[in-house]
Amino acid sequence: MYDLSQKIKNKFSYLSSDKLEEIITQGEIVFLKPGEVFLCTGERNCKVGVVIEGLMRNYILNENGQEITIVFASEMQPVASFSSIFLNQPSSETSKAVEHTVLFTLDFEVFKNKLDTDPSYIRLYSDLVQESLVVAVARIEDFAKKSPEQRYHRLLESHSSLAERAPLKYLASYIGITPVSLSRIRRRMATCRV
Repeated sequence: MYDLSQKIKNKFSYLSSDKLEEIITQGEIVFLKPGEVFLCTGERNCKVGVVIEGLMRNYILNENGQEITIVFASEMQPVASFSSIFLNQPSSETSKAVEHTVLFTLDFEVFKNKLDTDPSYIRLYSDLVQESLVVAVARIEDFAKKSPEQRYHRLLESHSSLAERAPLKYLASYIGITPVSLSRIRRRMATCRV
């Protein structure tokens, strides 16, 4: 099914075997079915998850009550409520499984306490925050500079399997258009390939 130690070691090769074992014993494995919630809007939740297998999405509700996908997290990507873990505020988003998902979760407070004394934790923390920040900045730049079609191309480049794994409505909300508009873009792309 999956080898947690090996997947973490592949992503964070600088972790010693002892440090890897220590981190794993502090966390827990969570199994989610499609549609199950990991983090809920309005709750304070200091859990951080790393997707071992599967696909998660974080979404917010707009003024009309429609779900707007703001993050997709696939294998070995983090998922968290940043407003909760960094600002101790209620979550502004919900994190839900798109498909059967296995998460490795840690209590961020426990993890954060290790940052003062352990360089391995500092590096792991830095890598996870950096990855999340780079993705967030790229997404902001996409909305500032690119058309919906260009945003969809970029999404496919960065998450090649996402078009097959996520429903059209989630992909459309992620790039800021309606499912009908995304269907048109996909048809145009298919026609251009023929």
